[in-house]
Amino acid sequence: MNVLAESEPSDLETLWDRYGEKPDYQVVQGPESGLIKVQARIGGKGRRFHVGEITVTRCKVLIPGSAVGTAMVLGCRPRHAEIAAVLDAALQDKRRRSHLLESVVRPLERRLREARRREAARVAATQVNFSTLVRGE
Repeated sequence: MNVLAESEPSDLETLWDRYGEKPDYQVVQGPESGLIKVQARIGGKGRRFHVGEITVTRCKVLIPGSAVGTAMVLGCRPRHAEIAAVLDAALQDKRRRSHLLESVVRPLERRLREARRREAARVAATQVNFSTLVRGE
């Protein structure tokens, strides 16, 4: 679900369009957008505090006779949430799982890994190392 939720909507849509036998499904809830509260901890371990709100879109679908799939994605992306929910339900079906993993999830995982690597390289190029100078007086 992490890979489906974090992937670029255009990448997910492209792989979904290429996927052969799409399951019939019913939308049970959504897709609907809203705000959720984000919290953090001081120093990563301290007391919690409210950082702000972020927009998310969630969706729940049912593949009749099979499973319920749910998804929540960042931003206002109803189509992204719907496709991710359908894939969540379809991945619960043992007959579809291996094909979906190879044709949709693994390629998305590779693209995410590459995007993270590029971003890390971009950030590293702008990193400034500060050091403290001690005066010898």
